[in-house]
Amino acid sequence: MSNYRHLIALLVLSALASSAQGALRCGSSLVSDDAWPIEVEESCGPPDYIAEYPSATVPGLGVVQTEMHWYYNPGPQRFIRRLTFRNGKLAQVENLGYGFHTTNMDTCAPSTLRHVQNEYELIARCGEPASRRIEWQLPTPRRRSETWQVLQPVLVQEWLYDFSSNQFRQVVTLKNGKVVGIESRKGR
Repeated sequence: MSNYRHLIALLVLSALASSAQGALRCGSSLVSDDAWPIEVEESCGPPDYIAEYPSATVPGLGVVQTEMHWYYNPGPQRFIRRLTFRNGKLAQVENLGYGFHTTNMDTCAPSTLRHVQNEYELIARCGEPASRRIEWQLPTPRRRSETWQVLQPVLVQEWLYDFSSNQFRQVVTLKNGKVVGIESRKGR
């Protein structure tokens, strides 16, 4: 009889775990996929950084779809979370690298750029860039065992940081909010 109870308890726990897989936990609150931004803010508090991008435009109509990234930085003991909202509903929650303290940050230098991992960390450590380029790209389709994969557009950004006149400008390339490359450019 005891083994039967353990089996039922395991089945109930696994059912609960599978139903909460896509959910976001903030303290004692649980926020489900498709939540509105206000519902997330009520449960998790205001985000540390918000970036919003047009993700689809129609000639004559303008922007018809937007994507918003919310970043939560809980400090160096936990992971930074990035929440992606598409057209006003929660679509994805990602854990990025470990968080960091935002107080007592040194001034930004080219060497600082080499250690950042994502869009929020770049803004927190170095501020807004001097210039930006933003583009949505479709990845190259690849066939996966008898079916074609669904192509999700990739947000590619280039941020230009202009340091003092005796240093090269730095171009930071981000894909979907993550730093993927840094290159030096001659200035003036």
